[in-house]
Amino acid sequence: MTNPHISVVIPCYNDGKYLPETIARLKQQTFTNFEIIIVNDGSTDEATIAYLNTLETDPQIQVIHQANARMSAARNTGAKHAKGEYIAALDADDYFDNTFFAKALAVFENEPQTAVVTSYIRFFGNKTGSSKPRGGSAANFLFSNQCPACAMVKKTVWDEVGGYDEAMKMGYEDWEFYIRIAQKNWNVHVIPEHLLYYRQTNKSTLANDTIPNRAALIGYIVDKHKDWYLANLKTLIDQKEVIYTENRVSFQYIWKFIKNRITKNYK
Repeated sequence: MTNPHISVVIPCYNDGKYLPETIARLKQQTFTNFEIIIVNDGSTDEATIAYLNTLETDPQIQVIHQANARMSAARNTGAKHAKGEYIAALDADDYFDNTFFAKALAVFENEPQTAVVTSYIRFFGNKTGSSKPRGGSAANFLFSNQCPACAMVKKTVWDEVGGYDEAMKMGYEDWEFYIRIAQKNWNVHVIPEHLLYYRQTNKSTLANDTIPNRAALIGYIVDKHKDWYLANLKTLIDQKEVIYTENRVSFQYIWKFIKNRITKNYK
């Protein structure tokens, strides 16, 4: 594929304060064959709506308006309108380094079994720091999400797994999405450079929705994929492998926890 096309999908809910920087950063990408699809997910902020109206004349940008349905539905709406071979999912207040598109496309070119490309993360805003997700294959996604929502995904694979689960409105929808991709034996590649800049704000879904509902969200994921969890845990235990965290939790202990969750035996 000599000159692939990328569709950048950006959900927007009252993000007019940050969206201009996000758009400006996108325009600085060294790879330039991309469209920008902004999904206005029922914004109520007049300044946001006014800014979105100014984008209507930009031939590179398409603005789609819908009633508020949260991130999963907004990303799926954008994907349905995408013309590119790749979808670059990006939140309205974040941005990629200007080399990310070129570097991600090089990975896809060299790794046919890779369906998702992301990178290390640099936090800015209310909190600074960094994160190094591992990506990889299915086993890496059993107990935690190892890829942020902001990533580039093959459009064919996005369609193959059915996009995001729109029932997940409180977070971890990206984790569940990548589980389904990994189940199809696709790989998630993490470029070992800080190419994703993730803004920390007071309206963070993670802080306001995901963490308070963490137990219920994990329960939903495990219940939805219980056969996959059982099959993987049986294999890991049979191979006598052990995962060590700060508390040195063994796979045997995790197996018991997951099994009790599935069988509803909480004793």
